[in-house]
Amino acid sequence: MLAASQIALLLLTGGCWSNKEIETQSLEIAVAVDVPEPAASERELQRKSPGVDRTDRITSTYQLILPSLIGDIGGSTSDETSSSPFKNMTQTGDSLLENVRQLSLRTNAAPLGHHLKVIVIGDRLARKHDLMTFLDFFFRDNDIRLSPLVLICKGKASETLEPLYKGDIPGFQIPETVRNQYRNNKILEPIRMYNLMSRLHAKTSFLLQNVVKTKEELVYSGAAVIQGTSGKLIGFLTEKDMESVFWIKGGGRKGGLLKLDDPELGAPLDMEINSVRSRIVPSMADGRFAFRIELEAEGDLMESWSHKDAGRGGVSEAFYAEVEKKLERKLKGNADLLIQKLQKTYGADAIGLYESVRVRMPKTWSRIHADWDRHFAEADITVSVSIALKGHGATELT
Repeated sequence: MLAASQIALLLLTGGCWSNKEIETQSLEIAVAVDVPEPAASERELQRKSPGVDRTDRITSTYQLILPSLIGDIGGSTSDETSSSPFKNMTQTGDSLLENVRQLSLRTNAAPLGHHLKVIVIGDRLARKHDLMTFLDFFFRDNDIRLSPLVLICKGKASETLEPLYKGDIPGFQIPETVRNQYRNNKILEPIRMYNLMSRLHAKTSFLLQNVVKTKEELVYSGAAVIQGTSGKLIGFLTEKDMESVFWIKGGGRKGGLLKLDDPELGAPLDMEINSVRSRIVPSMADGRFAFRIELEAEGDLMESWSHKDAGRGGVSEAFYAEVEKKLERKLKGNADLLIQKLQKTYGADAIGLYESVRVRMPKTWSRIHADWDRHFAEADITVSVSIALKGHGATELT
């Protein structure tokens, strides 16, 4: 039912269709791009149509809503139509423009890009070519808005567009998951085409949300590190790393948990995050940068299996003070590990410390920004953490 309503909304908000009947079009809602790997149908076409002049550089998979197959939205339809209101088509060729044009030879419903929701990039392609090169078509095409969400897939991007259950439309489901960001500190701020364009032009390193497809589900998991100078994927951050990214970026965001599983406590405890404040102070001496990162957070102890938190009067303040210190040590340790990974393993400031230099030291930034990742890798970075547990739930009642 949800899928039907989403499709209906697409059809009703189509705006100008360049005087073309909607029944003759197919609505492109998702695109996955991978290293060249022709599908079985393409290989058969090549055998039966020899002599085609092309060099395979990229494979693109298009998820197309076909209005002519939908029938009455929300009404009675055949089992085939109601279970599959879309079609995935794969094309391999020299470029994305050529792939779109070749696709038009294989379907009577020409793809229309006005309602593109998401672009998923396979990790092998992102390691081989800089993002600006193979996304150039999306930036230039007037039929495609600059609002689609952009994600990296560790594996074949095309697999993310395969439905997991009857009625599932991945092109809708994938971008909707980002709405859960307020409940989880492992999901990045969404990067859309217009964000991506500015970051690639700036030549500064950044993170792209990673999505993983298994046999049973599709999960947001970790992030890809995109190097500023090359525009290529150079590695990944784990979900644990992403928690530290959330803290360092701060911004007052709510959502997510800070977990503590300490042997001395004998059981797990979960703190729900109410607010996060991050202060980044840059300095420079003898050509070497230093950063002081100050993290402050408030939250509620929402679950405790230790049962050591209740004193005779209700709440043991000594216990909460101990938990705060343990949480602070854990958070600082995780943040230090993240910074070490970015400095020593990747040599890339993917968490945006350069912003504090650009704002506070603009003349210095204009002089060194082209070589910023090297300066970041050599910088001295210290992290301090302060956590306050403000709420204790119903355990406060006596």
